[in-house]
Amino acid sequence: MSPAAKLTVSSAVIASLFITACGKKSTEVEIPDAPDAAIQTVISEYSKGNGGILWEAMPASYQSDVTSVVQLSGSKIDSEIYDQSFGLISRLGQVLEKQQAFLLGAEMVQRSEEEMAKLEQALPSVIGMIQTLGSSEIASSASLSNFDGQAFFEGTVSKLTEYGIELSKLAGEETASFKELGAAVVTLVQADANTALLEFSAPGQPVQTEEFVKVEDRWVPSEIASQWTTAVADMKAQLAAITPENMATTKPQIMGAITMMDGVLTQIEAAETQEQFDQSLQGAMMPLMGLLMMSQSMSAPSAPTMSVPTAPSSTPSLPTAP
Repeated sequence: MSPAAKLTVSSAVIASLFITACGKKSTEVEIPDAPDAAIQTVISEYSKGNGGILWEAMPASYQSDVTSVVQLSGSKIDSEIYDQSFGLISRLGQVLEKQQAFLLGAEMVQRSEEEMAKLEQALPSVIGMIQTLGSSEIASSASLSNFDGQAFFEGTVSKLTEYGIELSKLAGEETASFKELGAAVVTLVQADANTALLEFSAPGQPVQTEEFVKVEDRWVPSEIASQWTTAVADMKAQLAAITPENMATTKPQIMGAITMMDGVLTQIEAAETQEQFDQSLQGAMMPLMGLLMMSQSMSAPSAPTMSVPTAPSSTPSLPTAP
């Protein structure tokens, strides 16, 4: 998965497969039939914050697979655990927004003057990402059962991408920016009716090539196309294996951890002075370490790995040659 375009397309594929607000409508953008033009369009649109283009770039059968996996997960997970977990995400965003000044003034986060300036600039986007997830189209177990991929990508993924673009502007020379991603040029090396070899070039990066295959009316990295069916089948099998007995075994621990985290947020939110905030933040370290240790030792039998898609922590790096 080396070229910039493959990174762009596969980020949507992988994020969607593992389940992981309103942006530009991808329906306003037509993806061309030609492989180079198609991938160029996806890169260009995504670099401008159009997360919906990632959904549009998937073959219809892939969209159906993603939808069925998400909806199946909605029928298998414990709704109380899921809903309260996302409730914590939403509350975390609210608490951070309320206590931004105290967070920036906290003794344990102090860095150099330059680093603190960047943190102050980045914090609104970080908070925005958290709030976007907390209010997203997958923020409740009921929403999983009624998952609409197009709405999710056009809304939540676009918003997360926009915040990622803002954060990338603060990254300086440490990482490639969305601007550089958008400047990548896709060139057709050779093609037949169902395969294409594409060349990718970007400022300051070595030229690289990648093979794509046509799946229905969309061009997909050949490596992803070759693994897609097996990966979806594995995911469904893992979800199907989840039983009420599995969930009952770990639910008390998970709910206890949620309650603990809720208490931590209550303490931080209640702080009215910098001293109180620092004390509550320091007092939260032990419970947080306990939660981390618990998460490492706990795993529901046969449960699939699940994560929520986000925009890149700063920006997607343009790959270098192997």
